[in-house]
Amino acid sequence: MEIKKGVAVSPGISLGEAVVIGQEDLRVERRFVKRPQVEEEIGRFDAAVKAAVEEIDEEISRFGNDLKITRQILESHRDMIADPALRREITERIRGKLNSAEYALALVLKQYYRSFQEMESEYISERIHDLQDIETKLLRVLLGKKRAGDRSHEGDTVIVGHDLSPSSAVSLDRTRVKGFAIDVGGRTSHTAIVARAMQIPAVVGLEDISKMVSGGEQVIIDGYSGLVILDPDRKTLEEYRKKAESSALFYEKLHHEIRYPAETIDGYEISLAANIEMPDEIHNALEWGACGIGLYRTEFLYDRREPDEDKHYRTYAKAVKLLRGRYLVIRTLDAGADKFHSEAVGWTEPNPFLGCRSIRLCFQRQDLFRAQLRAVLRASVHGKVRLMLPMISNLDELRRAKGIIAEVERELEAENVSFDRNIPVGIMVEVPSTALLADFFAKEVDFFSIGTNDLIQYCMAVDRVNERIAHLYQPTHPAILRLIGSIIDAGHRHGIDVSICGEMCSEPLYTLLLLGLGLRSFSLSPISIPTVKSLIRKVSMADAQEAARSCLLFESAEETQEFLESRVKNLLPDFF
Repeated sequence: MEIKKGVAVSPGISLGEAVVIGQEDLRVERRFVKRPQVEEEIGRFDAAVKAAVEEIDEEISRFGNDLKITRQILESHRDMIADPALRREITERIRGKLNSAEYALALVLKQYYRSFQEMESEYISERIHDLQDIETKLLRVLLGKKRAGDRSHEGDTVIVGHDLSPSSAVSLDRTRVKGFAIDVGGRTSHTAIVARAMQIPAVVGLEDISKMVSGGEQVIIDGYSGLVILDPDRKTLEEYRKKAESSALFYEKLHHEIRYPAETIDGYEISLAANIEMPDEIHNALEWGACGIGLYRTEFLYDRREPDEDKHYRTYAKAVKLLRGRYLVIRTLDAGADKFHSEAVGWTEPNPFLGCRSIRLCFQRQDLFRAQLRAVLRASVHGKVRLMLPMISNLDELRRAKGIIAEVERELEAENVSFDRNIPVGIMVEVPSTALLADFFAKEVDFFSIGTNDLIQYCMAVDRVNERIAHLYQPTHPAILRLIGSIIDAGHRHGIDVSICGEMCSEPLYTLLLLGLGLRSFSLSPISIPTVKSLIRKVSMADAQEAARSCLLFESAEETQEFLESRVKNLLPDFF
């Protein structure tokens, strides 16, 4: 028996025989064509594009109206393959350098790969897998490779591989596939998004799981803890079979409770909103019981090139309309000082975590910022839109940003463009300086959203993606708990809404603590909403406050963690 630890991205327990998805042999040789063959070679590339687009259309048609988020990903791949700009770059190489179509494609996409690999933003850097998927499709056609057919297996299976593209997911037998164990990826990878949409337990970021597992080997996937167990012994297998049965019954029960209010047993109603990446995730968020969207990340719009105002507007307007009267919190560009942005602004960053990122980048590139603000304001006429500014670290930054918003509003007024003149404006509280001055900020904004991911990172001086010091990233550290409590208290004193949108909010282990600290508005991963709601409906506010008081007396994160585990296991025994 061997145990691997990765990143849990879709909850649940699954057991089955491994089906290992291997890498296709699509090696590209350094080949050139003669001048008279150039147009023929371009025609060959165009034919490959047409065939690849038809293949994706066929894949999309298999879904009908099911799994809209996966349809959206496939549609974006189709658009990337058919992008005139990509064709122009490749045909220029064929004409100018006399490269073969395959070689030109590989060289052009290699430039994209390099840019994406250097990006500090997890979401944007994950888009490299989109490029790999479209390159595979085009090369398969150009090299005359047949598409791998669907595999038929008896019994339950788990998919193991280096990566799992949305296209590969389409061909899976969803009645038999029970889990994913993947080498690469994070919480925002397409494997994670598709797994959550399909409600299949998944663990990613396993590094070399695809090399360790043989086809047919028994595998257990624990989508709660991020564990993958290879060739389990009899005792472990029996233990996880019971856990899987309990988990299935638990989620079946949660499905029946989705329409129930998120209310404590003594009558305190709690707001449970969702964090999303793209508009088509709204469908899943509402299915899981979200009352609105508490964090709409907009970085995906910048994954290949700078979006114009109309693209921003169309995307936001679509999201607002899908929500049918529920609120939408749009966060302005929160990208790091990665290569993509370095090329745009003309410099590189020696320390991207502490450099020109988020609102600082928006000040440097006000054309990007103003285009996004205009689009958000225009979309606000369609529903309840709120505007959120990331990584504000001092009052001058807030006032400067609000000044630019006011200028954009005057521009729209002069153009007779309609917008909500009372659009709520809030900030992410994720920098210690802002947290410590929360009383001052609360006088000048309409709401707070606590970004615990960065707040913990900056307070504890811990790079949260560095596995060597991951043990120091502690949400329950006494300093973090006191800081979160003080931010919530400041918001309440000044009568503004306070929510948390960091990963801490998606963990049922911390729900009781956050309620006791005064949090009344959660923004979390859609699939986590039913579990958090179930816990809320089992406690009184008095119990939560007592638990928080106990936690604030502890001297270490470990003490708090053990205390919360003992309390929450009693409330949600089937979750653990």
